[in-house]
Amino acid sequence: MALALLLLLGVILAAFYVLRRFGPRLGLPLARKNTGLTFEGQLALGPKRSVVLVRFLNKVMVLGVTEQSINLLTEIDDNHDRETDFAAVLEKADPPDSSP
Repeated sequence: MALALLLLLGVILAAFYVLRRFGPRLGLPLARKNTGLTFEGQLALGPKRSVVLVRFLNKVMVLGVTEQSINLLTEIDDNHDRETDFAAVLEKADPPDSSP
């Protein structure tokens, strides 16, 4: 019975470790206090180099991240409506002027 209890405790600790380690990557946010700073996304450019989107209040910051530094590439105001569907954004966009 003690062996079963230890095995169960080990499974619970392993599940806790996996959720802490890989939960945010899988879209499972952990309970944290709201600081206004949220991670939006990341695009890997190479080994230890990436572009990261971070939201702070109503600003979205595009950061260049390397092993040695973090640089602000640009800052975007987030006062517009978010369209997640690319086709809907294209339909709303003005067609290019085709006059010669």
